[in-house]
Amino acid sequence: MKKFILMFTSLIIIGAGVYFFFFRNKETDIQVAHVSEEVRAQFTDSKEAFVANESFHVEGVEERKELLDSFIKDQLIDDGAIITNFLPDTSQKEQATGHDLLSESAGYYLSHLALADTKEHFDSFYKNTKKLFYDGTQFSYRIGEDGKRYDVNASLDDLRIFRSLIIAGGTFDTDDYDKDLKNFSSKFIEHSTNNGLMVDFYDEKQDEKAADISLFYLDFKTLGYIYELNDIKPEALQYLLNIVEGGYLSDQFPLYQQKYNYEKKEYRNSGTINILESLTTIRYLAELGVAKQESIEFVKDNVIKGTLFNSYDLKGNPVDTNQSAASYALAALIGLFVEDDELYEQSIQVLKKFQITDKTSPIYGGIGDPQSLEVYSYNNLTTLIAFDF
Repeated sequence: MKKFILMFTSLIIIGAGVYFFFFRNKETDIQVAHVSEEVRAQFTDSKEAFVANESFHVEGVEERKELLDSFIKDQLIDDGAIITNFLPDTSQKEQATGHDLLSESAGYYLSHLALADTKEHFDSFYKNTKKLFYDGTQFSYRIGEDGKRYDVNASLDDLRIFRSLIIAGGTFDTDDYDKDLKNFSSKFIEHSTNNGLMVDFYDEKQDEKAADISLFYLDFKTLGYIYELNDIKPEALQYLLNIVEGGYLSDQFPLYQQKYNYEKKEYRNSGTINILESLTTIRYLAELGVAKQESIEFVKDNVIKGTLFNSYDLKGNPVDTNQSAASYALAALIGLFVEDDELYEQSIQVLKKFQITDKTSPIYGGIGDPQSLEVYSYNNLTTLIAFDF
């Protein structure tokens, strides 16, 4: 009897192991009815396609941009990297805080340098970014205040760095970054995608890929470029676009689901919709030329009213009525890509109200709370990007 129980238990363990191995390594079968013209258009080797052609000029923005850029350089850049917060925080937290370093911030600042600064400054910051964050396989998403580099990437953050290299190549008319981009992107395809379908992260220490993709991670333009570079078929990008479009909530509440699980083929959310995530999704759809008009109208209406709240329930009722500058920066970019100068200008006018113009403040020129001195790099960097246009 004991022998039978032991053998039965062994079979269960072996079976579970086979099941885990099979499903962990199972590739999603990519089947799409057709590939749209918008998706095919992203498959290009033209760096110049990433150099901004659109631009709206709002009075006074150049001065505000210089002020913000100076604040970032003087107060948020420490030893060649962007700190997450103006104030230090030595406590250990799950979310990056204090003087932690994020590849997200590095990617945003590199994009700014590529769009609006010099090759010399770009090269200097890029060299340090690569030294700090790149581990030979991917860019770590975070470095703690203690200097610890985390073993996990965030796929969107990698794409931001890739995009900055493409923009820099086009802006500065150079092939200097091509070799790095080819190396980075080929490893990205290997570790952060399954059969060309992007996942949220790769844990290098555990050698595990995420089973989900966050819809707001899908930068279709950058993916099209690196897919072309690595011979990934357009069907993969179309499949990802279909996932995003399937995550649309409703015409009454025209935002998007948070995540999609490949194995279970289902959408996931935390019970609330984060406005920054949905705005990022809409921004990438707008750049692709397929953003829903209902979404554009929702964004524009709430920008005009000043009611882009941080989060909503699934029916569209505000849950967190606080607001962030980053929401209006993303709204400005949406306006840019759908060529709506009113949406862009209105968003910029709200952004200007977030900026500290009191010359006696320690955070003069930045985006933050003048009382608590809470300053987040994300708000400052997204605003800087919005000002770049």
